[in-house]
Amino acid sequence: MSRKYSPKVFSYRLGGFAAMAMPRMFYSSGGARLERLFRESVDQEYILERVDYYNRISSPFSLPEDAVTLREMARGRRHSIYRIDLWKGTRNFDPSLRISYEFGDVNWIEKVPVITKSRPICDGNSNNVILKLDRCRHFNFISDPIAFSDKSDMGVFRADIGDAQKQNRAEFMHKWFGSGICDCGSIRNMPGLPDEWIRPRMSIEEQLKYKYILSLEGNDVATSLKWIMSSNSIAVMPKPTCETWFMEGTLLPGVHYIEIRPDFSDLDEKLEYYSSHPEECLHIIDNAHKYVSRFAGDNDIREQIIEYLVLKKYFELSGQI
Repeated sequence: MSRKYSPKVFSYRLGGFAAMAMPRMFYSSGGARLERLFRESVDQEYILERVDYYNRISSPFSLPEDAVTLREMARGRRHSIYRIDLWKGTRNFDPSLRISYEFGDVNWIEKVPVITKSRPICDGNSNNVILKLDRCRHFNFISDPIAFSDKSDMGVFRADIGDAQKQNRAEFMHKWFGSGICDCGSIRNMPGLPDEWIRPRMSIEEQLKYKYILSLEGNDVATSLKWIMSSNSIAVMPKPTCETWFMEGTLLPGVHYIEIRPDFSDLDEKLEYYSSHPEECLHIIDNAHKYVSRFAGDNDIREQIIEYLVLKKYFELSGQI
């Protein structure tokens, strides 16, 4: 059975495959251009901080035997979105260079340096070299027409609950489903879940009617976090345990989001507090918007420079350039 894609993803795949089919001569000067733009940038210190955040390898390393050339990577068939995104980052390098990568949701520390979308937030995670993968799904920012003061004074939570990796979401539902402080629901029926948990999907526009939007991690990061932080609502979540190109490990509770305990027991207390302190809510929203802005379209060239330098560091430390 063929897989169905949303119009947005279909268009992204189509454009990506078309770009990958172009002769390499169209991209051969891209690296030199990004190097020049970096030298001319007034943000060099910030760029290098980001590069070292994503690529924490500090000494030379040997590639594993299963490393493939960039040319071989681009010709693969599975994980097409990830493959397109990795190609976008590597297209300015010699296609004979070799790379090791792990597509999908990575919530473990790799044994050797590997390009990944995500990694645990902890010490010793340097083998997971972060790149901006699955960007079509994860990096969605919005324009919210509803002022915070005009939103419903409660929380909302809609997500896929039924997976062993998402036990935290089931625990949240057990604790708060049917409460008056949060409109909760599972969008997918799974064996073992109470039938009453099943609720219709909510569009982003529908969720934006609420002041507080629960953003709970699944297999790795919470996909919704980026668009929530670009809205006039506030992300409510425990301290994140995984991070991506969005640098979730640098987010601060009470500054960028409302932090609740890992067992969710203080949700009512936190929402009651912030509902009584709207000025603090507006401060969090403003900080969240500023945080999001560094990854948004206006800074696309800078993001390309950072991604290029992350990969250049990887190829240099693996002794290939």
